[in-house]
Amino acid sequence: MEINSFMSAQVAQIQQTLQMGILDQAMNQGAAGAIEMLNDMSTQQTAQHPYKGQIVDVQV
Repeated sequence: MEINSFMSAQVAQIQQTLQMGILDQAMNQGAAGAIEMLNDMSTQQTAQHPYKGQIVDVQV
């Protein structure tokens, strides 16, 4: 009976280690994707303001 409990404890530990490894990889890939998206956003040109630098005639 001790061998069964020892083996089940080892299996539980291996499962936890595997799950943590998979979670770590998923988080690293998610962070890398987010960083790449932010870098792509910073390199895109911003839209021009329709009135900036122009004279606009406003009457009240």
